Amino acid sequence: MSYPELKELSKAEQLFDEGKLDEAFEIFNDWNQFEGVNLQQKGYFLFLKGLILFYQFKSEELIKLGEEIFKEGQKLNENLHSFDGLFFILLGLGLEHKFEEGFNRIGQAETLLEHISNVPKNVIIQRKVRLSGLKGFFHLYAGKLDVAEESLEESLQFQDELYITWEGVWVNLIMSYIKLVMRGRSDLAMEYTKKAMSLAEKISFNHYWLGYCHIDFGGIHLRNCEYDMSFEHYMKSLALFKQINDKWFVANLLNNLGILSYVKGEYNTALKHLEEAIILWEPFPLLKDACLDSLISISLEAGDTERAQKYFQRLEDIYNLNKKDHLIEGLYRYNKALLLKRSSRIRDKAKAEELLKEVIRIEDLNFETTNQALIHLCDLLLTEFRINNDNEVLNEINHYIAKLLTIAEKQHSYLVFCETFILQAKLALLNFNIKASRRFLTQAQKIAESYGIKRLAMKISHEHDELLRQIKIWEKLKESEAPLTERWKLAGLNEQMENLVKKRMVAVPDLKNEEAVLLLIVSEGGIPFFSHAFTENKSFESHLFGGFLSTIDYFIKETFSEGLDRAIFGEYTLLMKSIPPFFVSYIFKGDSYYALQKLDYFINHIQKEEDIWQNFLKSYQLNQTIHLSDIPVLDSLITEIFISKSIVSNQI
Repeated sequence: MSYPELKELSKAEQLFDEGKLDEAFEIFNDWNQFEGVNLQQKGYFLFLKGLILFYQFKSEELIKLGEEIFKEGQKLNENLHSFDGLFFILLGLGLEHKFEEGFNRIGQAETLLEHISNVPKNVIIQRKVRLSGLKGFFHLYAGKLDVAEESLEESLQFQDELYITWEGVWVNLIMSYIKLVMRGRSDLAMEYTKKAMSLAEKISFNHYWLGYCHIDFGGIHLRNCEYDMSFEHYMKSLALFKQINDKWFVANLLNNLGILSYVKGEYNTALKHLEEAIILWEPFPLLKDACLDSLISISLEAGDTERAQKYFQRLEDIYNLNKKDHLIEGLYRYNKALLLKRSSRIRDKAKAEELLKEVIRIEDLNFETTNQALIHLCDLLLTEFRINNDNEVLNEINHYIAKLLTIAEKQHSYLVFCETFILQAKLALLNFNIKASRRFLTQAQKIAESYGIKRLAMKISHEHDELLRQIKIWEKLKESEAPLTERWKLAGLNEQMENLVKKRMVAVPDLKNEEAVLLLIVSEGGIPFFSHAFTENKSFESHLFGGFLSTIDYFIKETFSEGLDRAIFGEYTLLMKSIPPFFVSYIFKGDSYYALQKLDYFINHIQKEEDIWQNFLKSYQLNQTIHLSDIPVLDSLITEIFISKSIVSNQI
């Protein structure tokens, strides 16, 4: 190669690395630049050209380039060159959703890989990772999730030997997608995406991969109800993909921003983003059906049935061309059911019910589609139950709620899981089963807390507090044998069902810090070992302390043995936690959410602090009460947590 030619190709390489893909491609697309170069140099620069086509989602051109490279390799009997060409062909077929055709040629790629020789080991490993990643990609969209994960795990085994390359980023991101969208495991998806980002930041030509990582981060934060963080990542990603002129991913991001706007209840903004996305997505088959699904749902929620029908017709056209694709079949039947559900005709609602049951029976369907089908089915059945008050219908509702909980838990979709527990809590109130309702709320809050869905945990805690304040109202309704309509309204069933159906943003209630009254530690038998009042009124303290001790057995046996974490004590709320051999109680006025965070922090800290915990155990063994003067560090801890709140404010 002459120096000027090498200089031009190197310039294209630099432009590619700077994110100027169109300028780089213009140079790579000039075949005169490759005259006189050796096969290794030519293969490298042609591979960069192919990556640009891949990054810009130009599948037809990618397949054409792959065919040219493949034929040249075959002609020269160079298996490595042939494999690289075939990889681009397969990648292009994947982008065009032609997975069956792609599967037919994967065997050829495997044969070529076996016959590559006289190259460094890392070159072979790199091609193995590409092929395994490709197989995982194909199996994912063919609905074979277990096989897809096996292929990707095979790739990940080579991570340490592969060094830092784009293939490692790619495989981690495909795995992240499976964990988040198909498995509902946002925690694992976050791990894979962080790994991908750490690699992407160190490689060349990384604009595409950085943008891709931000998409995944945005999706994970959206799943965790962290809407502002989700928006921030989507906007960073949008800027990167606009820079490299990737119309498919720009469409993808507009789709995601549309969904985010929908969750926030901004229907017009959502439809604007999604309609921009579907225009950009028109040349591309992959995921266009999902965008149409969103457009149909949001149009219906916005009250625009005509627009929904228009987009459903386009989805039906895709379905008619892909009737063997069970994922598209599920979306088609689901959206047809949504349209029929909106009808005022009883027969249409009955047909919608049957279609939703068909969707639920489809195996390996995207779990979000299955969940939404179950939610809409429960909505239809609840409407029927409200009208006829038939226990048979209620039993059917409970059956599908149990199924929804099973799927949501299996897929680790904890937002749906917890919201469904709230629905169960409200249904329990219809039969005046307040304890069962409270158990559902307690369980839901624990799950939301453990998986970091803070907004949801705050909402559930508020719901629980409100129920405690309404107990006397429910007792009066039970005595008067109030009609179902009155119980239905007080339980708030319509509002909760709407939250599930419309995937509403989890609203954060206006929670304030509580007014601390009394901290008490008793033995499991109810014997007091430590108390600390936060009021200076000694007579009031004595009255409160004595009143609580006189009913301590009741609270332990009737409330906390039922798995509940709070109770009403006159005008006060009482929280109690068990840390054998003690019960720690906190009495206060106001909301429970922050009070519970403080109590948890206090309990964790006294167990970790050796001086405190050993003093507690010693006092228990000697049956002696504990005074603050005995453990000075305990005094400062209580002050920081419950009075100045300086520690906990940084923790919650």
